[in-house]
Amino acid sequence: MTDEPNADASQDTDIEIDETLPETVKKFLRQGYELEEIRLDATGRWTHEGLDFENSKITDLFSRNVGRTEGGTWVLEIGRFTYPITVDDTGFFVERIQLDETPPKLHLSDETTEELDPTTLEYKPEGRLYCEVKGGEFRARFKKPAYYALADHFVEENGTIYVEFGDERYELTDME
Repeated sequence: MTDEPNADASQDTDIEIDETLPETVKKFLRQGYELEEIRLDATGRWTHEGLDFENSKITDLFSRNVGRTEGGTWVLEIGRFTYPITVDDTGFFVERIQLDETPPKLHLSDETTEELDPTTLEYKPEGRLYCEVKGGEFRARFKKPAYYALADHFVEENGTIYVEFGDERYELTDME
């Protein structure tokens, strides 16, 4: 958060503020102050004002505390503090996948594990693979190691890609 309000922003009545943000944050923004940018990029890298965070304890803390307001704003929710962030793609990432279990187990960027629902797998060009997590509330992007591990189970048939686990086969939804 910056120390001085932005005079132009305080005069701008078109500022769109998520009404589901905490009152303190909304008041701060309405007064014309600007937030310092904390960004989660499409590869899962955290930055502050364009510079990488170097302390892994901070980035781990951030990854464990990503949330989204009812209004759709991505936020960090740490204790009683809420801070809006920029998320380029998605707030959660599949760090690795355990394929020796049925269903496979996902290890997520927030240090939780959950079972993969293969019916939610979605593919985008350039090797981007997603699935639903947190009871379908969020989408997670597979990081490269998890993607390549799962890709060993891909089967192409008549132009359609499937993922196979034993006798089960699931079609990958193409998000193009």
